[in-house]
Amino acid sequence: MHHLDFLDICAIMLGIWFTISKLDAQGRRAEAFPHVPLAEFERWRDWTVSIFRLGSTVCFLRVVFHQGWMYYVTKHVVDAPAAPKSLVIPALLMDVLFLGTVAATFIRGSRARELRRRLGIVLQPLSAKEAAALAPEDESKAATKPD
Repeated sequence: MHHLDFLDICAIMLGIWFTISKLDAQGRRAEAFPHVPLAEFERWRDWTVSIFRLGSTVCFLRVVFHQGWMYYVTKHVVDAPAAPKSLVIPALLMDVLFLGTVAATFIRGSRARELRRRLGIVLQPLSAKEAAALAPEDESKAATKPD
Protein backbone atom coordinates (compact mmCIF):
# COMPACT_ATOMS: atom_id res chain seq x y z
CA MET A 1 0.00 0.00 0.00
CA HIS A 2 1.28 3.42 -0.89
CA HIS A 3 -0.62 5.54 1.56
CA LEU A 4 -4.09 5.96 2.93
CA ASP A 5 -5.65 9.40 2.92
CA PHE A 6 -8.63 10.65 4.91
CA LEU A 7 -11.15 9.58 2.25
CA ASP A 8 -9.62 6.08 2.14
CA ILE A 9 -10.12 5.70 5.88
CA CYS A 10 -13.68 7.04 5.61
CA ALA A 11 -14.34 4.70 2.67
CA ILE A 12 -13.09 1.68 4.62
CA MET A 13 -15.21 2.53 7.67
CA LEU A 14 -18.31 3.26 5.59
CA GLY A 15 -17.72 0.14 3.49
CA ILE A 16 -17.64 -2.01 6.61
CA TRP A 17 -20.76 -0.32 7.99
CA PHE A 18 -22.65 -0.70 4.69
CA THR A 19 -21.58 -4.35 4.44
CA ILE A 20 -22.84 -5.09 7.95
CA SER A 21 -26.13 -3.35 7.14
CA LYS A 22 -26.43 -5.36 3.92
CA LEU A 23 -25.74 -8.65 5.69
CA ASP A 24 -28.20 -7.77 8.47
CA ALA A 25 -31.01 -7.12 5.98
CA GLN A 26 -30.02 -10.17 3.92
CA GLY A 27 -30.26 -12.41 6.98
CA ARG A 28 -33.80 -11.34 7.90
CA ARG A 29 -36.52 -13.89 7.23
CA ALA A 30 -40.18 -13.20 6.54
CA GLU A 31 -41.20 -15.83 9.12
CA ALA A 32 -39.96 -13.53 11.88
CA PHE A 33 -42.50 -10.90 10.78
CA PRO A 34 -45.75 -12.80 10.19
CA HIS A 35 -47.81 -9.59 10.24
CA VAL A 36 -46.00 -8.30 7.11
CA PRO A 37 -47.16 -9.56 3.70
CA LEU A 38 -44.46 -11.73 2.14
CA ALA A 39 -44.22 -9.67 -1.06
CA GLU A 40 -43.82 -6.42 0.91
CA PHE A 41 -41.20 -7.92 3.19
CA GLU A 42 -39.18 -9.24 0.25
CA ARG A 43 -39.49 -5.89 -1.52
CA TRP A 44 -38.08 -4.12 1.56
CA ARG A 45 -35.30 -6.69 2.06
CA ASP A 46 -34.21 -6.77 -1.60
CA TRP A 47 -34.28 -2.97 -1.84
CA THR A 48 -32.28 -2.55 1.38
CA VAL A 49 -29.71 -5.14 0.33
CA SER A 50 -29.26 -3.47 -3.07
CA ILE A 51 -28.81 -0.04 -1.47
CA PHE A 52 -26.06 -1.16 0.87
CA ARG A 53 -24.43 -3.50 -1.69
CA LEU A 54 -23.88 -0.57 -4.05
CA GLY A 55 -22.62 1.65 -1.23
CA SER A 56 -20.12 -0.89 0.09
CA THR A 57 -18.91 -1.81 -3.39
CA VAL A 58 -18.14 1.80 -4.30
CA CYS A 59 -16.43 2.40 -0.94
CA PHE A 60 -14.04 -0.51 -1.38
CA LEU A 61 -13.60 0.27 -5.08
CA ARG A 62 -12.48 3.79 -4.14
CA VAL A 63 -9.74 2.41 -1.85
CA VAL A 64 -8.49 -0.05 -4.48
CA PHE A 65 -8.61 2.62 -7.20
CA HIS A 66 -6.75 5.12 -5.03
CA GLN A 67 -3.95 2.67 -4.25
CA GLY A 68 -3.60 1.73 -7.92
CA TRP A 69 -3.80 5.33 -9.06
CA MET A 70 -1.12 6.45 -6.60
CA TYR A 71 1.14 3.67 -7.90
CA TYR A 72 0.44 4.75 -11.50
CA VAL A 73 1.04 8.45 -10.77
CA THR A 74 4.38 7.79 -9.04
CA LYS A 75 5.64 6.22 -12.26
CA HIS A 76 5.06 9.48 -14.18
CA VAL A 77 7.46 12.37 -13.70
CA VAL A 78 5.74 15.76 -13.64
CA ASP A 79 8.00 18.66 -14.67
CA ALA A 80 5.32 21.34 -14.27
CA PRO A 81 4.28 22.97 -10.98
CA ALA A 82 0.92 21.19 -11.24
CA ALA A 83 -0.02 17.75 -12.49
CA PRO A 84 -1.56 17.59 -15.97
CA LYS A 85 -5.32 17.19 -16.24
CA SER A 86 -4.88 13.65 -17.52
CA LEU A 87 -3.55 12.70 -14.09
CA VAL A 88 -6.02 14.76 -12.07
CA ILE A 89 -9.40 14.18 -13.72
CA PRO A 90 -9.69 10.39 -13.21
CA ALA A 91 -9.00 10.79 -9.48
CA LEU A 92 -11.52 13.61 -9.22
CA LEU A 93 -14.14 11.57 -11.05
CA MET A 94 -13.62 8.66 -8.65
CA ASP A 95 -14.00 10.97 -5.66
CA VAL A 96 -17.19 12.47 -7.11
CA LEU A 97 -18.52 8.95 -7.73
CA PHE A 98 -17.60 7.92 -4.18
CA LEU A 99 -19.10 10.97 -2.48
CA GLY A 100 -22.24 10.87 -4.64
CA THR A 101 -22.79 7.18 -3.96
CA VAL A 102 -22.28 7.64 -0.20
CA ALA A 103 -24.82 10.48 -0.20
CA ALA A 104 -27.26 8.39 -2.26
CA THR A 105 -26.76 5.42 0.09
CA PHE A 106 -27.62 7.53 3.12
CA ILE A 107 -30.68 9.05 1.42
CA ARG A 108 -31.96 5.75 0.03
CA GLY A 109 -31.15 3.96 3.32
CA SER A 110 -33.27 6.51 5.15
CA ARG A 111 -36.15 5.84 2.76
CA ALA A 112 -35.74 2.07 3.28
CA ARG A 113 -35.91 2.58 7.07
CA GLU A 114 -39.08 4.64 6.59
CA LEU A 115 -40.62 1.80 4.55
CA ARG A 116 -39.52 -0.69 7.22
CA ARG A 117 -41.27 1.37 9.91
CA ARG A 118 -44.41 1.68 7.78
CA LEU A 119 -44.50 -2.10 7.29
CA GLY A 120 -44.02 -2.70 11.03
CA ILE A 121 -40.71 -4.51 10.70
CA VAL A 122 -39.00 -4.06 14.05
CA LEU A 123 -35.37 -5.13 14.09
CA GLN A 124 -34.69 -4.62 17.79
CA PRO A 125 -35.06 -7.43 20.32
CA LEU A 126 -38.64 -8.12 21.34
CA SER A 127 -39.85 -7.51 24.86
CA ALA A 128 -41.07 -10.52 26.85
CA LYS A 129 -44.66 -9.46 26.18
CA GLU A 130 -44.10 -9.17 22.40
CA ALA A 131 -42.27 -12.51 22.28
CA ALA A 132 -45.11 -14.19 24.18
CA ALA A 133 -47.64 -12.76 21.73
CA LEU A 134 -45.72 -14.27 18.79
CA ALA A 135 -45.05 -17.62 20.51
CA PRO A 136 -47.32 -20.60 19.81
CA GLU A 137 -50.10 -20.98 22.37
CA ASP A 138 -49.51 -24.69 22.89
CA GLU A 139 -45.98 -25.89 23.76
CA SER A 140 -46.60 -29.26 22.06
CA LYS A 141 -47.15 -27.44 18.74
CA ALA A 142 -43.82 -25.69 19.14
CA ALA A 143 -42.01 -28.96 19.86
CA THR A 144 -43.46 -30.76 16.82
CA LYS A 145 -43.28 -27.84 14.42
CA PRO A 146 -40.66 -28.53 11.69
CA ASP A 147 -38.08 -25.79 11.10
